[in-house]
Amino acid sequence: MEELAELETLDELDSLPELPATDDEASEIPSSSARSTPTTKPRSQRLPILLRLTRRMTVFLSFTLLATILFFLTGNKQGFLDTNLQLLLSILASNAIALAFFSGLAILECIFYIIKDKKFVFLLHIICYLIILSISVSMSLFSLTVNLLSEGFSF
Repeated sequence: MEELAELETLDELDSLPELPATDDEASEIPSSSARSTPTTKPRSQRLPILLRLTRRMTVFLSFTLLATILFFLTGNKQGFLDTNLQLLLSILASNAIALAFFSGLAILECIFYIIKDKKFVFLLHIICYLIILSISVSMSLFSLTVNLLSEGFSF
């Protein structure tokens, strides 16, 4: 019985159409030199290391500033204690001051690299960092003003 089942499967396999023949070279696994290398930019297209670190720091501080703003707004809506909101405002102010500092450093670095390398691609970076600088200074002034007003004036 088993032999009959094997013969039936062999007959079914024989009735299938044959696949086109492949070259031996195409079926081989490519060597390590033929494999695709990861796409990295050449050294001439990369940003300088100091500007890359400053950019990463400004991105990190921008996201933490955004998270602190959202946390303050939701806390204000949910009725956090006044001391907690004042703490959030002081964190927001210090974060905004640090962001303004690093974006100012990035602007100075971009000016240096424009003069040194004569690449005007850094003008786009300067515009972005100026926008970040203005937002961070305005958020710092806003948070310090609200914090001062929430503490009240004592005469």
